Amino acid sequence: MTFPKLVLTALAVTLCIAAPAGAGTTSSITIAPTNGSLFGAFPNDSGGVTTLEGKIGRKLAIDHRYVPWNFTTWSAFGTDIRAGRIPMISWSAAPLTTASGIAGGSQDTRIRNAALALRKLGGRILLRPFYEFDQPHGHPRYIGTPTQVIAAWRRTFTIFKNAGATNVRFVWCPMAFDFPRGVAQHFWPGAAYVNWVGTDGYNFPGQSWRSFGEIFGAAFTFAVNQRKPLIIAETASPARDPRTPAWMVGAAAWIQTHPDLKAVSYFDSVSPKGYDFRVTSNANTLSAYRSWSQRTYFKVW
Repeated sequence: MTFPKLVLTALAVTLCIAAPAGAGTTSSITIAPTNGSLFGAFPNDSGGVTTLEGKIGRKLAIDHRYVPWNFTTWSAFGTDIRAGRIPMISWSAAPLTTASGIAGGSQDTRIRNAALALRKLGGRILLRPFYEFDQPHGHPRYIGTPTQVIAAWRRTFTIFKNAGATNVRFVWCPMAFDFPRGVAQHFWPGAAYVNWVGTDGYNFPGQSWRSFGEIFGAAFTFAVNQRKPLIIAETASPARDPRTPAWMVGAAAWIQTHPDLKAVSYFDSVSPKGYDFRVTSNANTLSAYRSWSQRTYFKVW
């Protein structure tokens, strides 16, 4: 695949934090497919991305990874780019900084260095800065109020744009359950500062069983109203629950009837709370997941 040549724009001595002209629309680079949906995962089971690819019989379109705020080895994502995958990088601000700190400029150098490093890679990249920013006060990912988060987001987006990192597409990503409650919408920074709407939602053990559409319907409606492609950045159902294979079949069918949902990334891991979502831990779940991944609709990259 041929990528457009990136043009390095001059870095201003002092960064302007107002909306740049045409923000979010100035690059011809795109990741969202015209037809179909990208298929990805956070492959945190033993063996990593290549092992999971071997078990499902295809290359992942998106390889999802998490990094802390003080991460500096951005060149590592070149491995995915060279292998033909899109890196999706979840860059956590907490607990090392806050939204007010970012908005106030204390993190400008760190953000600009990240932007320059990712621009240098040259490939298409999805970036989730301070994902799940809508979590409540006291949660490990809480970094501030909606007003503070919006200011931090706009500043981060603008620094990347001024650094010429137009190959990096910003994924604004609150929790799925906060869309029906109207909470997620309070964190919206404006369409000019967002490339993708993202969201995270799970079938958690011990909670009411929900279909894929029940989890993500409100987020989908919001993305369509904002005229942005939607990515399900995190989702999973308990691997050993006998209902999960059917849930996966339903998820694939729901996505195919909602064409603005342009990408899905499965959380193939044990969660921080110990929930086992690893598709390889159950033969029936792995079979359903493999069948999902092999549908023509999801083989667009």
